[in-house]
Amino acid sequence: MKKELDTLKKEREVAPRQKDRESQSVADTAPKRETAEGQAIADVHKQVAPEVTLPVVQPEGLLGTTKFLLAGWADGMFEARNGQVSTFSASFDPIFLWELTPKILFDSRLEIDPSGGGTNVNLVNAQISYLLNDYMALGAGEFFSPSNVFVERFEPQWINKLPDRPLAIYHGILPNISVGVQARGGFPIGSTRVDYAFYVSNGPILNTFDARSAGTLDFNSYTDNNDNKAVGGRVGFLPIPGVEIGYGFETSKPGFQGTTFSRVQALVQSVDLEVTRDSYLLKGRINLFAQYAWSHVDHAVYDPDGSLGFGPLAFTSKQDGGYAELAYRPTKLDNDSLRNLEMIFRWDHLSRDPSGLGDPEETRWTLGLNYWLSPSTVLKVAYEWDQPNGEPNRNALLIQTAMGF
Repeated sequence: MKKELDTLKKEREVAPRQKDRESQSVADTAPKRETAEGQAIADVHKQVAPEVTLPVVQPEGLLGTTKFLLAGWADGMFEARNGQVSTFSASFDPIFLWELTPKILFDSRLEIDPSGGGTNVNLVNAQISYLLNDYMALGAGEFFSPSNVFVERFEPQWINKLPDRPLAIYHGILPNISVGVQARGGFPIGSTRVDYAFYVSNGPILNTFDARSAGTLDFNSYTDNNDNKAVGGRVGFLPIPGVEIGYGFETSKPGFQGTTFSRVQALVQSVDLEVTRDSYLLKGRINLFAQYAWSHVDHAVYDPDGSLGFGPLAFTSKQDGGYAELAYRPTKLDNDSLRNLEMIFRWDHLSRDPSGLGDPEETRWTLGLNYWLSPSTVLKVAYEWDQPNGEPNRNALLIQTAMGF
């Protein structure tokens, strides 16, 4: 029916005009012919219209048109540390990814682990992102702090090459999670590349009520204690493929509003290095990850009236810490068993004694051996030499299996 309708329309459009000598004859017969053709077209429409239903085009982003992906990882671990009771632990971290439109995205992660007689469920991050263009994305919500490279890139247990996490990364020097807004992206400069991320978020809280923690920053509270917001970011430079050098920072006023600490300024800075290279000489792949951070909090007087029992105590709070990790996997060997092995060495350090009354500095050395059961499933064994200054050692045997999906 459609073909017949199209044919009739085409005949009307391309029909040649008759010569002038036939115009009178055409004039006499045209009304009858047009009437017949019009009736035929009308009849075809009557037959086609009830049978054909045109698809309804939904506006982009309505329910039924979005894309969803469930990812994440799971792990089980055994830890035997000197001075503590040995224990097994497990966790499940699902990651939810939605694409509402090609430009509007949402990502979120939960942390689920057993605790005592129940189960802990924590919201780790939840962020809405808008892809502004090829060089910038805007985000709002709870996101991983860009200056903390380990948390943002290497924290998943099937990506982290050792069973535990480095010092300083989770001990008050670098922020882990930020709640606010951010802009991030990257762009080429010739054969090199630059990536960036800048954010405004709720700031950390300055610890002032305890001698052991006075002068340190608490990044675990995601609500702010004043009207001042933290401003931070990171810039990375990739001079050649597989090599990245980065600088991160965060500045804030962490004191409680309306107190003598409200004007105290805090600045956290960090540098990081990431190298991934394939070596034909060593017949494998080498990974080098490193980051070091410095925290500076302005001079302040803690417990000025002595009511807390340790003041008045006046000092400028300074802390530093970081890690360096080297891994080698013989990916170019012919033997499957050897090719699946990976050897890891890590040094990490934390100086957490700003007031002279808190915990001493701590340095650890860790050796690990991994066996990859699949590209995202790994069995890890590591031994850690942990010697805090002036305290008994905390050496530990760590065994973990982790699977990403």
